[in-house]
Amino acid sequence: TTNNADLADRIKMYALHGMTRDAWKRYSDTGYKHYQVVAPGFKYNMMDLQAAIGIHQFAHIDAWLQRRAEIWQRYDAELSGLPIDLPAPDDKRSQHARHLYTLMIDPERCGITRDDFMMRMHELRIGTGVHYIGVHLHPYYRETFGYTPKDFPNASWISDRTVSIPLSPHLTDADVGDVIAAIHHILN
Repeated sequence: TTNNADLADRIKMYALHGMTRDAWKRYSDTGYKHYQVVAPGFKYNMMDLQAAIGIHQFAHIDAWLQRRAEIWQRYDAELSGLPIDLPAPDDKRSQHARHLYTLMIDPERCGITRDDFMMRMHELRIGTGVHYIGVHLHPYYRETFGYTPKDFPNASWISDRTVSIPLSPHLTDADVGDVIAAIHHILN
């Protein structure tokens, strides 16, 4: 995904537990080579099974992206009058993946918290998600570094208000209509 050789080498290193580049060749025909861990890393590389499944998804990418764009445009049009913030407009210099459609549920404007909104959607049999909780709010970072919500107030504010609504190329027009109707029902 890059044409920068230095960046590609660094990505390979991080993708294999932070081991030096020689770790990729340690079992080569020239014999075993020792390696060193030079940076924190994880095992990020894809398994063969994931690749075998993923390669067949490429045939659907354009159609799925088009369907997601249709749903996105409908959400933008039919949710625009509500007391919520919708996703930012597209950057014309890039192609948006349409991975998540997120709303900002500000209790002062909506009269309901994000979590209460999610519970009401659940009661109406519509799934939602939180994408994503601020990193500094997770126990590991709080306990390891002593972070508090006040350390990153903007990230905390966004984290407390962001909710993802259904966005899948497999949603029917009726499904999308149900999501929109539920949101209007809750916020009106």
